[in-house]
Amino acid sequence: MEIGYWIIVGIIIYAYLGYPIVLYMLSILFNYKKINSGNAINKWPGVDLLIAAYNEEKVIHSKIENSINLDYPSDKFNIWIASDGSSDRTNEIVRKYEATNKNVHLLEFKRTGKSGVINRSMNILNAEIVVFSDANTEYSKDVIKKLIRHFQDPNIGCVSGRLKYRNPGKTMSGIGESVYWRYETALKKLESKIGFVAGANGAVYAIRKNLFEPLHKNTINDDFTESMTIVKKGYMSIYEEKAMVFEDVAPSMQSEFKRHIRDGAGHYIAIIHLLGLLNPFLGMKSFIYYSHRIFRWMVPFLLIFIFIINILLLNNFIYQALFIFQCIFYMSAIIGWIGNNYKKIPFIIYIPFYFCNLNLALFLGFIKAVTNKQKPTWERTERNSLL
Repeated sequence: MEIGYWIIVGIIIYAYLGYPIVLYMLSILFNYKKINSGNAINKWPGVDLLIAAYNEEKVIHSKIENSINLDYPSDKFNIWIASDGSSDRTNEIVRKYEATNKNVHLLEFKRTGKSGVINRSMNILNAEIVVFSDANTEYSKDVIKKLIRHFQDPNIGCVSGRLKYRNPGKTMSGIGESVYWRYETALKKLESKIGFVAGANGAVYAIRKNLFEPLHKNTINDDFTESMTIVKKGYMSIYEEKAMVFEDVAPSMQSEFKRHIRDGAGHYIAIIHLLGLLNPFLGMKSFIYYSHRIFRWMVPFLLIFIFIINILLLNNFIYQALFIFQCIFYMSAIIGWIGNNYKKIPFIIYIPFYFCNLNLALFLGFIKAVTNKQKPTWERTERNSLL
């Protein structure tokens, strides 16, 4: 029992603290040299920007304006808005742009969910490279070129850009999301040096169209699943931190929590779709997948096990102290949850609150995944308009 206890402790610590250290050392030993962003490209490939949208009337105008003004040869660039049965003014707004701009196109589909919309759209698109974006994401002017340069290397199948969160309302949940995302960004930068980023971000990533694999109808995290499928095929998936895009965090903890639950369900569903990556003989690919993802997704259950085991070991002073620590940690998380509506929570309380909040969302996501209650369709997370 004690051995099991310390194995669990070791996995949790490794998932959040040990892996970044190991990854840093590996990135020095296996440093993939990316294409120099200053290298001139004589012939830019054709690019399709695909934006899956559902009831995005509040942001779609700004998104199209932002996309039209991106720095990429207009004769090689098309913008496709794939509407997943939108019932508001989204389609109407896109049609107005379509009538006056040859690069803007509307694809109207019945409500199926994002994976279904992407599958159908990819049968229509014909550019060499496809860039995927969310409707509420604001792109820097040079994003497309920054991503596309890397496809000069035939070994690269996927390139992710850098998402930065903005928090105009200064919400506590938004602060936590921004801090956590900076941690994730640091991991992606290190993984990119090795050549295998553990999952793209749906706000900004590009793939070679001929590598696209149709998504299963119950896929939630299309970005993660598609990018990791490309890795499984033997291609590199890298990160371009200079390809900057921006999104506002959700205006409330409740909205952000619901999004994390949906993402959590998508993670566990993705394990089934990516069983091949669990093969340890894949080397660095499976190592990164286990270290960054699988172990992290195990943590909600490990926390429960370690608490129960600790109760059974209370006849020892060391375990008594560890049990008290766990109780204080979880009480701090509850205090953080109660005080989340305030503008400031002491840092020592906010860490356990955000950690438990993330892992509770993962646990609830798992329940929704195994009970088949997570629908592939999505409701937009309410955020501020672009620009």
